Amino acid sequence: MKGIAVFYKPKGWSSYDLIRFLKKELKEKKIGHGGTLDPQAEGVLIIGIKKEGTKKLTEFLKGKEKEYTATIVLGAVSSTYDKEGEITYLKVEKWPSQEEIKKILNKFKGEVLQTPPPYSAVKISGKRAYKLAREGKKVELKPKRVFLKEASLLNYSPPKPKEAGLLAEIKIKLKVSSGFYVRSFANDLGEELNTGAFLKELIRTKVGEFSIEEAITLEDFENQNIELYFKAYGWVQGVGFRFFAQKWAGLLGISGKAENLEDGGIEIIGQGNEKNLQEFLDKILEGPPSAKVEKAFYYFRKPQTNYLGFEIY
Repeated sequence: MKGIAVFYKPKGWSSYDLIRFLKKELKEKKIGHGGTLDPQAEGVLIIGIKKEGTKKLTEFLKGKEKEYTATIVLGAVSSTYDKEGEITYLKVEKWPSQEEIKKILNKFKGEVLQTPPPYSAVKISGKRAYKLAREGKKVELKPKRVFLKEASLLNYSPPKPKEAGLLAEIKIKLKVSSGFYVRSFANDLGEELNTGAFLKELIRTKVGEFSIEEAITLEDFENQNIELYFKAYGWVQGVGFRFFAQKWAGLLGISGKAENLEDGGIEIIGQGNEKNLQEFLDKILEGPPSAKVEKAFYYFRKPQTNYLGFEIY
């Protein structure tokens, strides 16, 4: 594999744990990722493979929005703003209503100043903030401007009146800019609601145009359940490109399709094992003798539709 791939980082793994796994499995030293996920978070992680892929990470991800589903606990605060820190339980006299929560969420929309969590990967004088915090050193992080496009309340079940003293949970869908800390958002939300809050669970569902439905899980990778999505422009129509792709798909045992697009481009989808997909990609990047690929966009993902053979449209 080379280029960009969409993977699903499992809970309990650091972002680099996934990189380490892929380096071993692909026998490739140069692999990177875009947009770190905390170990207790899960979901979409964009991977760059080989020099070609790591160079494309910035191009693919710069300025891209991210989407999350966050489960936040009300009624307590955490030293790390998540469930991994030291938890302090608070006495909540009155739990907010759904309408009150929605109103507060609207206050966070737009450009806001946000201070990163003390246990974060932000560097202070060349050292990560979380390392300084664990050494007992005081960490003072400067607030920075971030953007919250959407904050939708998905679920909220407050304790009943006779259950005073218990915790409450809310589930929120977030659309945010790069650099947004959901842990900080949870802590700030708790302050606004006068309940305290910390982040319990976090799933990243989208990065730019890459969605969680496309993310290759560890099981997918082990079963070689992988798909190549390829789109190219230039001299790619009327030159036998689709039949060229079909020929090589047959030789390499790849299923999928090749289709001419109305905008003059060609779209190719290939499904198979990682090694054969890479050879297939090399062939279609070159194209048939009479073709000229001037611009190509491609990445590896989880199969979206199962193909029995290789079809031409």
